[in-house]
Amino acid sequence: MTSHDLTNELFLAAHGCLPTEHPGWEKQIALEDEMRSAGIARFEKALEKNQTRGNESSNLSSRRMIIHAHEMVVAGIKAFLEEASSGKAGKKHTAVAYLRDADLDVVAHLALRNLFDCVSTRTKITPLSIRIASMIEDEMFFNAFRDQDKDAYEFARKKIGEQTHNAVHQKRAMTKHAKHKGAEWQDWSVEGKTAVGLKLIEIVVEATGLFETVRQSEGVNNTNIYVVATKDTMEWLATENSRLAPLSPVYLPTLLPPRPWTSPFRGGYWSGRVRNLRLIKTGNRQYLTDLDSIDMPKVYHSVNAMQNTAWTINRRVYDVMTSLWDNRSTLACLPQADDIALPEKPMWLTPEMKREDMTVEQVDQFMRWKSERTAIYEANARAVSKRLAFSRMLWVAERFKDEEEFFFPHQMDFRGRVYAVPLFLNPQGDDAAHGLLQFANSVPIGDEEGANWLAIHGAGLWGVDKCSMEERVQWVKDNEEGILASASDPYDNRFWLTAEKPWQALAFCHEWDGYRAEGYSYESHLPVQMDGTCNGLQNFSAMLLDEIGGAAVNLVPGDKPNDIYATVAEVLIKKLQEISEACPEDTTTKEVLDKETKEPKTIIVESDGSMARKWLAYGITRKVTKRPVMTLAYGASEFGFREQVFTDTVTPWKQSAGEAFPFEGTGFSAASFLGLLIWDCVGEVVVAARGAMDWLQEVAKIAAKEGLPVIWNTPTGLKVMQEYTSSEQKRIALTFQKVRMRLSLDVATKKIDKRKQGSGISPNWVHSMDAAHMQLTVSRCHDEGIRSFSLIHDSYGTHAGNAWAMAQFLREEFVRMYGDHDVLQSFKEEIAMMLGVDHEALPTLPKKGSLDLSQVLESPFFFA
Repeated sequence: MTSHDLTNELFLAAHGCLPTEHPGWEKQIALEDEMRSAGIARFEKALEKNQTRGNESSNLSSRRMIIHAHEMVVAGIKAFLEEASSGKAGKKHTAVAYLRDADLDVVAHLALRNLFDCVSTRTKITPLSIRIASMIEDEMFFNAFRDQDKDAYEFARKKIGEQTHNAVHQKRAMTKHAKHKGAEWQDWSVEGKTAVGLKLIEIVVEATGLFETVRQSEGVNNTNIYVVATKDTMEWLATENSRLAPLSPVYLPTLLPPRPWTSPFRGGYWSGRVRNLRLIKTGNRQYLTDLDSIDMPKVYHSVNAMQNTAWTINRRVYDVMTSLWDNRSTLACLPQADDIALPEKPMWLTPEMKREDMTVEQVDQFMRWKSERTAIYEANARAVSKRLAFSRMLWVAERFKDEEEFFFPHQMDFRGRVYAVPLFLNPQGDDAAHGLLQFANSVPIGDEEGANWLAIHGAGLWGVDKCSMEERVQWVKDNEEGILASASDPYDNRFWLTAEKPWQALAFCHEWDGYRAEGYSYESHLPVQMDGTCNGLQNFSAMLLDEIGGAAVNLVPGDKPNDIYATVAEVLIKKLQEISEACPEDTTTKEVLDKETKEPKTIIVESDGSMARKWLAYGITRKVTKRPVMTLAYGASEFGFREQVFTDTVTPWKQSAGEAFPFEGTGFSAASFLGLLIWDCVGEVVVAARGAMDWLQEVAKIAAKEGLPVIWNTPTGLKVMQEYTSSEQKRIALTFQKVRMRLSLDVATKKIDKRKQGSGISPNWVHSMDAAHMQLTVSRCHDEGIRSFSLIHDSYGTHAGNAWAMAQFLREEFVRMYGDHDVLQSFKEEIAMMLGVDHEALPTLPKKGSLDLSQVLESPFFFA
């Protein structure tokens, strides 16, 4: 059957007519043409922008050619240096002295990158030579700084990299840091730079044939030499750019229900005028071919049901959002429209003034001015990307605001997690995106239960979700005046702005207003969400029948929701109190190696007791423990816990406290201390989950030692393959960027990456399980007549009038999935079969507990 015939057959089955007979077909085809054209325009604009900025080496076509030429240039430089050191008679080239100790990979890369930065223009050879050599000199100087004081180098590199992405600013700042720390360097002369650059251009020209030099007379006694790309190079780049341009369309929603998935190779869009999607986002075609032979109706059924959900723009939210945006407001977390003005520098500060010339008061004023200026620079840089993302989201909303309905094609990652394909605006976006979208189809509230589900959803938007369901409903009733006033006039009545998710709250206010006006017959369009409690741990606790972990994540009924983050925080407080009492001293001694002598020495450091007292004074809450606990099931390690505490808690604390910050330096030692304690506390609360994660890692490493991927089947029949490989690559470490060059594209040379296989198995395994649960739930809901879904991995949503049914079905499917399948035993048997051993030869499975899974059916806070 041809692709055209298959399209006709699928469309006929879905709509009862051929595509050309459907009134919306031509409009859909025009939209897909628009996506393709927009993608090409975006690609060509990027090419033009890079050319204007002299940054053409970042084009994908140029990057491919740089990788192709790299080894040839390295070989050419080696040959040049070897000949110079051969002892043959003759004058040595000036460049030899400069390049003898250089990293030749770095030299070759910088030479090629500078040449390709101006590949479409003619460039005078002398300034280009100096620019190439200057970049090489900078790298060598910074490497010398690193060798002299690695800690200072790493600190400066990280700090500067966070503050600016401008290469000129980075170089200046790093040079200043290096010289301040006393790094020694003999600056290259202009003559020396010219000689180095000229020689490298000569080597590139001779070794690759990609460039050539041309002489051009420009007046009497005035002949200039230019470097230009050869005709063959320009033709190849033009052909490659033409090939690449249509491969990145601007995917938008569809106006007709998306093309249904019936195989892994095509779905979502109808015409073929945009790049065909794959069911699984992977470059492994053999894996997709294997999937094509597997019977997995639940997978196809669920994904098609998700993408067949009809959406429309919530015009009342859209109007308020665009009005505030047009008036440059920052209410409701709108990104700032303009950059924040930089603070005026002190009147007494002159360009030539050095720090040692300042008084104590001036140094203090200077440091405060510099710190404020840096913070504003960083805020402005973040605001640029936020503004761009927000404006793109509004552009899509504007494009579809008058459509009665539209749809989001979906595809999966290799674990089975499902994602909406269109960018900028989709149901898995942020609060503003959720506020803008509502179901095109309506379902009446129906009865008191439907109204309660709407109220529970609304209360959660204000963060009222740590109490009973009845208390959440009562909260909405108690605050009804503010809710209805916000719906009536959201500009003057701003109760909706007090919500944690203000745009969804505004949509809720309008929905509640409609319900209060029309009663149970009100036709509701609002998605009502119900979220799992630390869903990764819910899955681990269920598969292990862990009664302790299950209770902590609401697998058992209760009058109020258990809060595992608060539970871990309570255990943490007790540990800190014990440490504080056991260690009343503020300092202690520690044995370290002297950096210079490499001999052991004793230093005085802050004691654990002192750190514990400071953390207790700060105040340990669920906010401190939330992200570490949440990410445990997804592979977070002890080091990850420390990084999270440092980023989420210590850094904001230091910024707000200023000089009152109680810890020394950046505070990372304090974050490390607390992160390791949280790791221990989590292990006490969810012992079984930690054991299962360790077991999975052990089995994955056994498979990796045999050079095999890890393959398992989920309860929906999806074959999951985890295959992290380490292909032959060369890694070039520049100060402010890392360059990876794939030197071989031969798939046969790829080897299993043992480290990644071990670290990736736990999060990938549990993600495949939560994905299977969602697919089973959606398939069941669809069979029962539900047609609208708002889904984000561990958050399920539908109309308030159908929320009771979804809540029931997702519990039943969860209990059935783990009650009917011993997923860990099945995994063990599948791995044993793949390895060709008896499953008893593999590590013993973690011991199961005594949790009665049927309790999930009666647990109101399992998903709420």
